[in-house]
Amino acid sequence: MKKIFIYLLLFFISCSETPVDMDEKLFDRGGRFITRPDYSSMWFYNLKVYNGPAFSTHKNGERKEKGDIVNGAKSGTWSGWDDEGNLKYKGDYLDNKEDGKWIGYHANGKTKYEGLYKDGKQLGKWKYFNKRGKITTEEEYNSDGFVVKSKNFK
Repeated sequence: MKKIFIYLLLFFISCSETPVDMDEKLFDRGGRFITRPDYSSMWFYNLKVYNGPAFSTHKNGERKEKGDIVNGAKSGTWSGWDDEGNLKYKGDYLDNKEDGKWIGYHANGKTKYEGLYKDGKQLGKWKYFNKRGKITTEEEYNSDGFVVKSKNFK
């Protein structure tokens, strides 16, 4: 009876929606990366493809990344921080690839860049800013992720 209770307790704990530390808990099977045809890896937890919130931390303990994993892949909005705790970026993923609006930040909190990704490639108009928040460059990306137009500001 005691063993059944312990197994049930472990089962319920493993089913919780508490964010999982990607650096400590999410592993690939057998110490090898399990890759898909596009060479992206999948996250596993307890030898199952992981679904749920996740995070990672810098070596100094500061948070590094936070977001959701769906079917073993980064999905939805993810945020990243530098090792001093400053927000570095916020952007959307779809199946482990950048997909949607992305905004990068300087350590002082001012916008560093903003633009769209589609299927892991930059798309459309991207704007880049200096640490004071003044626009420095504007670039236009085609559907293949290549710059087709660039404009610098003084």
